[in-house]
Amino acid sequence: MEEIIFWMEDAADSGVKKIADKVAGDVELVTDRRPRVLYGTSQEELADVAERAETVIVPATVGKSRLLEQMEEEKRIGLEQIRGKRECYGWFFLNDPEWHGTQILLIAGSDKRGTIYGLFHLSELLGVSPFVDWCGIRPPHREHVGLRASMACVAGEPSVRYRGFFINDEWPAFGNWTFSHYGGFTAEMYDLIFETLLRLKGNYLWPAMWTSSFSLDGPGEENARLADCYGIVMSNSHHEPCLRHSEEWDLVRGEDSVYGNEWSYLTNREGLIRYWRDGLLRSGKYENIITIGMRGERDSLMLGEDASLEQNISLLKEIITEQRKLIR
Repeated sequence: MEEIIFWMEDAADSGVKKIADKVAGDVELVTDRRPRVLYGTSQEELADVAERAETVIVPATVGKSRLLEQMEEEKRIGLEQIRGKRECYGWFFLNDPEWHGTQILLIAGSDKRGTIYGLFHLSELLGVSPFVDWCGIRPPHREHVGLRASMACVAGEPSVRYRGFFINDEWPAFGNWTFSHYGGFTAEMYDLIFETLLRLKGNYLWPAMWTSSFSLDGPGEENARLADCYGIVMSNSHHEPCLRHSEEWDLVRGEDSVYGNEWSYLTNREGLIRYWRDGLLRSGKYENIITIGMRGERDSLMLGEDASLEQNISLLKEIITEQRKLIR
């Protein structure tokens, strides 16, 4: 009989499936034995899987799981503490004669991120550091992974809604690292960054920006698609409005460009409005926090040194007003 099997419904979010596979890798890191990750559609299939393992771990998300609905209808679990909440999860241990004495750990998330955090809670209990992929950190070896009903818990909503970091001043350290290992600021690299962020119970990232464009380097939109898959909320740094990246401007500007050639709202108003609008159309379908405002190119003044404070305020108010119209 296998020690642990992960089982989830075919309809589970792709990000939850990816994280379940990573947590199975954590179990292997601790025990040298990798659990299988299986998929199905019904309680009957789950019962069949239960014949083959000591413990079956079942991640599921409220509103996206027929299994959770059935369990609640049959009064095997209660989801009142997490339903309608943000990024919560519950660990429920189930024992039933039809499951041949196998222990079922049901990890129920209030949403996709909640389910992912519930999966990584298992990694924490195994002694796997959130920085397991960095600095050679490895958990102590265990011959056996034992889960007890006393580990049942419900995690409440995070007190801070957006939790993450900004990959700032990425050269030389981060830039050299990602080019030597991943060939650039690619989705393969961001997969590791997103994993680390989720292990830390984060959900929010400002990406590197000195020589990179998050929405182009995946290649293409692969970075943004991967962030959406994992439930990572993306934004931009302090001078990258309307989901456009600082480095993008140099790629699309020009005398013959539809965006014009000057990063100046006074001389190139229509070009910049089109540039911001196209960024919102491209990336607005993902979960983002949109930066607004503007500053001069490469930290320069937008108006000349002789401009008054009133003139600067008036210009910025007009810019923000137009950007808010675009967002609406």
